[in-house]
Amino acid sequence: MLAAIVAALGSATAQKPPKTAPHVVERQVKLYAGCMSLARSDPEKAAGVAAKWERRGGDEGARHCGAVAQLNRGKYVEAAENLQFLAATTQRPGKTIKANLFAQAAQAWMIAGNLERAIRAQSRALEIGGFNVEVLVDRAIARGGLGDYWTAIDDLNDVIDREVGHVQALILRATAWRKLKNLDLALDDITRALAVAPSGIDALLERGNIYALRGELTKAAGDWRDVIRLSPNSIAAEAARGNLTKNTKQAP
Repeated sequence: MLAAIVAALGSATAQKPPKTAPHVVERQVKLYAGCMSLARSDPEKAAGVAAKWERRGGDEGARHCGAVAQLNRGKYVEAAENLQFLAATTQRPGKTIKANLFAQAAQAWMIAGNLERAIRAQSRALEIGGFNVEVLVDRAIARGGLGDYWTAIDDLNDVIDREVGHVQALILRATAWRKLKNLDLALDDITRALAVAPSGIDALLERGNIYALRGELTKAAGDWRDVIRLSPNSIAAEAARGNLTKNTKQAP
């Protein structure tokens, strides 16, 4: 999604009056590309470059680079606020750039831990830009994080209706069904996810969780051990070890 915003703002950052000289347009595009590269490699420096560029008329390209630099500096709330303001006020033509900026603001809100504002920004992105798998999955995650599993399932249904083998959506929906204590539907979804990606550690972890709640502790332990074997240093493996200790008293 960031790539789409970069492409749109990069090509439009110098869209001022139609008579802008070509060399000025080229310079603005290079400034934006350079600033965005710096925002990834040295966000502290990029913030200064973006601020100086904006004072000199850098327009939306400078503000977007500054917000991305803030995000990469760990200033998540400020980045989210600036991205959302840019999304609300952008003068770029068409709906795509506006929707993508709202979606990026939502991602920043999620990192900042403000799931309510993330959901509002995601909803705006969907209202403006229409169906978007990535935004729907992100909104489902945010809704699930607030314990609103039914609306999370609604979003995931929309994704899976379009992409029946979308592994992440199937895993998330399985988790939501598990949280709602519908273990049969949870197991059905996780089985579908593993049919697409048999060695997926997140799916194996979740299937273990479902098996444990069903009282099938041997199967659960087998899945959790597979997670540890496949990716011993992952977050999923850490969770699997904890589950083994809690449920079987025999963590490796």
